[in-house]
Amino acid sequence: MAPEHEIPKIGWYSRFARHPFYGSTGEESSPHFTGQGTLALLQLLSWFSVFQNSLIPTGLAWEDMLLPLYQKYKNAITWGDQDLLNIIFYFNPERLYVFPCQWNYRPDHCMYGSSCKEAEREGVSVLHGNRGVYHDDKQPTFRALYEAIRDFPFQDNLFQSMYYPLQLKFLETVHTLCGRIPQVFLKQIEKTMRRAYEKHVIIHMGPNSMS
Repeated sequence: MAPEHEIPKIGWYSRFARHPFYGSTGEESSPHFTGQGTLALLQLLSWFSVFQNSLIPTGLAWEDMLLPLYQKYKNAITWGDQDLLNIIFYFNPERLYVFPCQWNYRPDHCMYGSSCKEAEREGVSVLHGNRGVYHDDKQPTFRALYEAIRDFPFQDNLFQSMYYPLQLKFLETVHTLCGRIPQVFLKQIEKTMRRAYEKHVIIHMGPNSMS
């Protein structure tokens, strides 16, 4: 799972949660690209072992724990399965691997100022379009990137059909805080273009083919 936020004073769990949660800001299930829901990566073999919890001191197996935990905390949880996962990993922190924030990059990471340092260094690896930002005008940088990938004809040149149009689109978003850091959104595309060039030009044609 990935952190729900990088800054406790802004994070949802650290301000509003009425149940136990992991770490100082809580965790969010790592999203898929469409932003319509979330999923977590699970190591299934360990899922059949015993988990510590707030119900029975000796611990419970996963399938025996979820419903009783829900019954105990149902009046305190807001985000359903994500809250239950936070409760579970509060009692079992050694069972959780935390993704860096560039693997769950959301508007919260830039709409109040840039708060994901890993994304500044490495670029965004997984973009989370929560709150419908792929389909409205609240965060035009997120919508521009979503529409560029949605409409990209994958047989075409990556620079001409995606990267260059994105740069132009991002110029229209500089009035937003997210739009002022376009390199965060473009770095991984740049890396992909570089790898494609090296594969198709340098490797296939050979490093001395231009001489």
